Amino acid sequence: MDFNNLFINIFSSSFLILKRTLHLILTPYKTMREISLRGDKTESILLFLSSFLYLIVAGYLRKSVAMGIISCGAFILVFYVTAYFFYYISHGFNQEIKKTPFFITFSYTLIPTFFWFITNIILFILLPPPRTMSILGQGFSIIFIAYSISLLVWKLILVYFALRFSSKLGLYRIIYMMLLYLVIFVPLSLLLYYLKIFRIPFL
Repeated sequence: MDFNNLFINIFSSSFLILKRTLHLILTPYKTMREISLRGDKTESILLFLSSFLYLIVAGYLRKSVAMGIISCGAFILVFYVTAYFFYYISHGFNQEIKKTPFFITFSYTLIPTFFWFITNIILFILLPPPRTMSILGQGFSIIFIAYSISLLVWKLILVYFALRFSSKLGLYRIIYMMLLYLVIFVPLSLLLYYLKIFRIPFL
């Protein structure tokens, strides 16, 4: 009976994630607000597992499963430090906020990153490096960069709405927190990138 309930819960949460992913593209404000109010921890767990699966598969394709496991550890660390960072800074402004909405809404901000994951793994299989400097090769690079930038913009929009509804703070305080976060964590991200531990341009 418990197994059946677990299966139903996972299935319904998976369907809800797919539905909300579409809505985050079309109506991010309304959808993120709904997630902050009604989001479930099971959805966050499934989003995490999807990301972990990618990192392991990517490590396997690059013949470095150990590095994939290390990347998983770095992924967990960066995510939790990020969520706690924004929670504690927000708590300084508004002591009535709760911790759970930060983790649930921030797990949904991983969706643009997950799109980037899937695209990379498909391209790695279909068009493995090294790629040429021909017109087609350069055109492909331009398209991929434009695609990555569009995902980054979407990511920033989702992060803003996640902070807006989790912290219940205004625009200027959210911008302040985001700038403070960038000042502290961009050097860490660059370090992890150059050490080849966590080679993801945006989390």
